[in-house]
Amino acid sequence: MNNQLKNEIYLHFAEDWGNSSLQFSVCVNIFDYLLSRPFSQLKHLTYGSLKIAIKKNISDIDLLKAIQYLSGDRVSILSPHFEFIDEYDESFDLDNKDIRHAQEIGKLVHPRTGEYIENFEDKVVMYFTPSSFIQEIQN
Repeated sequence: MNNQLKNEIYLHFAEDWGNSSLQFSVCVNIFDYLLSRPFSQLKHLTYGSLKIAIKKNISDIDLLKAIQYLSGDRVSILSPHFEFIDEYDESFDLDNKDIRHAQEIGKLVHPRTGEYIENFEDKVVMYFTPSSFIQEIQN
């Protein structure tokens, strides 16, 4: 494990949140969780799975703040993704451009059929994968 890179991330958390804050603690817990698992087991992390993984009773707002921060430019250890789940429980990965287009026109184009999906927001799920930076630290 590359302890120098790991310590740099902890330092960023402390600088940005203060090392006694709840946000610092949540970010550390998520980061430690990502480092404690084989990279191959972290391909589909949902909001719920991250909440369970950190083993803290925190508000949704506090977890969302941490996830947003961890997905941002400063530390970039989580990569956000979207998937559409159709009425047959078939899932399709979506690009950011697919989501932007759907938001612009108010409809999502079904990735397989090409049909317009109304109320697509209820059928699109955000999930996360660890960025390649996590794999770099693990090696």
